[in-house]
Amino acid sequence: MVDYKSLLVATIALSGTLGATLNPTFSDSIATIADCFDYQIPVTTETEALIWALPKFSENYDVANFYASLIRRTTGPDIIPFKPFSGSQNVTGHYTIGATFCSPKNSTSRDKTVLLATHGLGFDRRYWIPNMNESEYSFAKYAVAEGYSVFMYDRLGTGMSTKVSGYSDPQFSTHLAILRSLTNSLRAGDYTAAIGKPTNVVHVGHSFGSILSHGFITQYPAESDGVVLTGIGFNASDFPAFFEASRLNIANTVAPKKWKGLDSGYLAFADIVGLAAGFFNPASFDGEALWYANYIAQPPAAIEFLPPVEGTVGPTNFSGPLMLITGELDMGNCAGNCNGILEYSTRKVFSKAKPFLTAVHPNAGHGFNFNPNATGAYGVIVDFLAESGF
Repeated sequence: MVDYKSLLVATIALSGTLGATLNPTFSDSIATIADCFDYQIPVTTETEALIWALPKFSENYDVANFYASLIRRTTGPDIIPFKPFSGSQNVTGHYTIGATFCSPKNSTSRDKTVLLATHGLGFDRRYWIPNMNESEYSFAKYAVAEGYSVFMYDRLGTGMSTKVSGYSDPQFSTHLAILRSLTNSLRAGDYTAAIGKPTNVVHVGHSFGSILSHGFITQYPAESDGVVLTGIGFNASDFPAFFEASRLNIANTVAPKKWKGLDSGYLAFADIVGLAAGFFNPASFDGEALWYANYIAQPPAAIEFLPPVEGTVGPTNFSGPLMLITGELDMGNCAGNCNGILEYSTRKVFSKAKPFLTAVHPNAGHGFNFNPNATGAYGVIVDFLAESGF
């Protein structure tokens, strides 16, 4: 039996000395069933970017004040408005995006359906393709075993993608432009190896990655064939609990050697307890999975926590298959109890999607890919895709 208390202590001690990233390539386990290729993809974006107006963080008390301002009630007398932006400007960005494409070794009837997976805050593409107990935790391995192809990438500022300031580039409009560029590249048959041009591109997201995927079909509803949103909810009143639980500090103060190249706009869990509280089911988790998640964790940028321009994300004309699934005990989306609220809060947003399905994955937290019953959720997702004709 794993001594979780000792494991937590050891991981906290190691967190400042571990390397910035593991090599994000596939392991022998997925290699037995998949052909996987790593890419460094050049992407150029042209966006209307918001301009950060707040003082940059100089100490962790500034971070605490930032989140207090972000989650403070905005109605009532004597409310001081929170204005994090001073305006906007047109920006051209040139970036390199790290990515991995995996398809079944043996051709299947499904391999021309590509699942384009966007990870959330706090991780990189290894959220989908971990080098640990893959039969239990790897979404990529599970999907490939079911015949699908999977494309995973590191969002800007994480993993093997270009490092930028946490106060400017990695904002919603830039992420959305990158996602659209990658979608177009996949449809053209770029970065898809032997399968060539795919028949379908299904957008899969987790948390912030789900919000991006939602934004994509809000802005470009005809450019996705199907959508699977995980770790997402529409009850903003529950976000304060998530922020408090995660205990984020300036990354280069948490692990100076690990994150010395990042500016103060990047934030990290103060210790592994913050990660456990924000992403796991505290009553039931695999200690090794928690350790691994902490090892690969990537600092989110402060600007990523700020809302995009109004109208970027909202009710959509997307009319294809759409599924939402979140952990039953998701702290950020439903304050630790997601039963009975997902369909009520989302049906009007996705009123034209058909088929439309919401699901709550039992006994799992926000990051259910690292929960012991992750494959149960993957099974529900794959069944939905198959029943939708993919």
